[in-house]
Amino acid sequence: IHLASAIADFIAAYPEVRVETVLNDRFIDPVQEGFDLTIRIADLPDSSLIARKIAPAKRILCAAPDYLRDKGAPSHPVDLRYHSCLHYGYLPTGNTWRFEGDKGRHSVLINGVLCSNNGEFLMASAVKGLGIALLPSFIVGAELQAGRLVSVLTDYQMPEIAIYAIYPPNRHLSAKIRLLIDFLAARFGDTPYWDLVS
Repeated sequence: IHLASAIADFIAAYPEVRVETVLNDRFIDPVQEGFDLTIRIADLPDSSLIARKIAPAKRILCAAPDYLRDKGAPSHPVDLRYHSCLHYGYLPTGNTWRFEGDKGRHSVLINGVLCSNNGEFLMASAVKGLGIALLPSFIVGAELQAGRLVSVLTDYQMPEIAIYAIYPPNRHLSAKIRLLIDFLAARFGDTPYWDLVS
């Protein structure tokens, strides 16, 4: 959603650089697969790789206004057990959603009526009123800004994740890779434009 236009602008700024991208939602081992740079959205575990945070990636629980009018909005995470939930298939916690609120932590085994390994697919399904989705703000930010999706359970937070640029420590960080990392960090930053929901 955001990376394609960023890479296009990077190439326009540095036309002598050649970029090859491979897009995949699965876990990539950049060393084994020979990538110079990987952009990963995660709560990064300990690793032998070097990582630089590009931007935060808040997770938003959201649904279409029509869905919430028909089914009602959950007031507590446990209420999600009785809702149609749209589930991201590569979530490390499986179909358990975790929340933190004033009264501690909550883990809810959700009723996943739809599972996909693609966030944009889940976002489109949420807009169509199929259920409640837990997705990064960079996917749903524009839909929230336009009112096609509405945040729910806003008193609860999900564990933080972020967008990282990752590269192997044993691989020389070339000037062009450093330029790209700096470019992406400057473009997205600590308060990315997709989080500016009015």
